[in-house]
Amino acid sequence: MWLELKSSQKHPARKALLAVSWQPVRLLPPRTREANQWRPLVIWVIRVWEPDPPEGVEALDWILLTSVPTHTATQAQERVEWYRRRWIVEDYHQGLKTGCHMEEREIRDYEGLRTLLGIIAPIAVRLLQLRVLSRQCPDELARAVIPTDIVLVVAHLSGHPAKTMTVQQCWHGIARHGGYLGRKGDGPPGWKTLWLGWMYIQNVLQGMQLASLLSNQLDL
Repeated sequence: MWLELKSSQKHPARKALLAVSWQPVRLLPPRTREANQWRPLVIWVIRVWEPDPPEGVEALDWILLTSVPTHTATQAQERVEWYRRRWIVEDYHQGLKTGCHMEEREIRDYEGLRTLLGIIAPIAVRLLQLRVLSRQCPDELARAVIPTDIVLVVAHLSGHPAKTMTVQQCWHGIARHGGYLGRKGDGPPGWKTLWLGWMYIQNVLQGMQLASLLSNQLDL
């Protein structure tokens, strides 16, 4: 199978021709008194490797474990595609943990956590979308993919024309209000500055909406 490998700080983007193999195995339970009643667990091991990598390039070699039955090449390739989504899923979880401080809310009961997650998860998804867009299409117009009211506020506070503000400029503008300095030696904004900046922009928006509402009431 062919796999498109995205660029990273160490490696350019490239196409890799991979071999795939799979095999079911039985995992035996631990030999402890507590595990006496446990049954062996049947899982599928999938190996994905690059038999002939380019010269000077480290070969790709993954060993994947899955509880989903895998009997055909199509199924094995599907499991590999699932695994390729792992990084963006981990980035989302990092957003919940580091950006949204999910673990610091000190909520222990299920209903409380579910309610909190219902509030925070959409914000984490929105910030993750913003990060992805800033990397994949940094020069695209921000107003084409980001809510107009967000772009207008960020543009006004940053001194950029809203009509020409790019996704990357908007992303950096939000993060700066969370403490991101954007110096030459700095990397891209992290989850913490992005979260704090996003909350600041939301507060500004709420203030604008409240001011407009009060102004309308005074006119009456």
